[in-house]
Amino acid sequence: MAFLDNTGDIILDAVLTDEGRKRLAAGDGSFRIVKFALADDEIDYALYRNNNNTAGRHPSGSAYYDLNILQTPILEAFTNNTSTMNSRLISYRRNDWLYLPVIKLNNENNANRKTADSNSTIQAYAPNGGYVITANKSSAYPDLNYTNTAGIKNGYVGAGVPTEQTPLLFGQGLDSNDLTVKMLSDNDPRRETQYVVELDNRLLQLLPGDGPENPASPSFIDDDNIASYFLSINTDDGFFPSGDNPSFPKFHLGEGGTADRSSVLGDIGTNTGQYGTRFGFKLLSSDSIQLSSRLFTELGRTTSNNYGAAAATSGFYVIDTVVRVTGYTTGYRVTVPLQIIRMI
Repeated sequence: MAFLDNTGDIILDAVLTDEGRKRLAAGDGSFRIVKFALADDEIDYALYRNNNNTAGRHPSGSAYYDLNILQTPILEAFTNNTSTMNSRLISYRRNDWLYLPVIKLNNENNANRKTADSNSTIQAYAPNGGYVITANKSSAYPDLNYTNTAGIKNGYVGAGVPTEQTPLLFGQGLDSNDLTVKMLSDNDPRRETQYVVELDNRLLQLLPGDGPENPASPSFIDDDNIASYFLSINTDDGFFPSGDNPSFPKFHLGEGGTADRSSVLGDIGTNTGQYGTRFGFKLLSSDSIQLSSRLFTELGRTTSNNYGAAAATSGFYVIDTVVRVTGYTTGYRVTVPLQIIRMI
């Protein structure tokens, strides 16, 4: 990994994806470039030197306001999809839209709040903004009597362990206090109806948030063992539940003025924000980490932290990983940090 010198002419540095290289190497005519992506991960737009900049406008005039941005060193192209293009660029043809859609992890709902008495306080044991996933029965509750199970999710499903893991919930839509609360219409292009979930296939599998405890099948697994799941509201009902399922409460639309914290978009107290779709899933520990500590010693570490377990422990193996959720249409991405734990 290195930076390209961008102080002179504009440089276009492009690479093929793993699949693209595979098709090119086949030499059978199947290689066609039909899609490409752009991203601006390296760019700090605060460097724009107009009158609003803290350093004042550029002394050479308006033609130089964006000079610092244009000369920002950029990373050379690389193919590791776990490290590149976190902020993809997307174009809209509408010039009357003042707000663009986002996807937000919902820690506000009671089932997913980190503590019972705080709206979104991160539990001390969980990674910042994320969750702890237990790898096997001996690490799960109730075998280990955690004093606070909020933020800790059982990744093992079996006899003696609750099968109802609360799902990771995501709210999609327009996150602004300036908008009158409503649902985005079905034909609004800012309403996301397809999602891509990426996770390490060696460690975790994906379960529907609402439905049978049967893992979903990855759409693609790359050479870095990253599994991608393409999920659509038209074909994957368990990930887009509706109605009054307690695991997936309705978006709050101001019925009765009750602030039930079922959404993180807008301000529930003043009934603002415009809602697109709800999306959610559960995470299942893979057989490899349920049955063996091998991957923990290869990829992880050990800790004396007992994660609030009331029962005595000898510490835990820990693997730090993430799950990424991307809106297929809007390109908006959320990365949720995870710690997978297994009792030593």
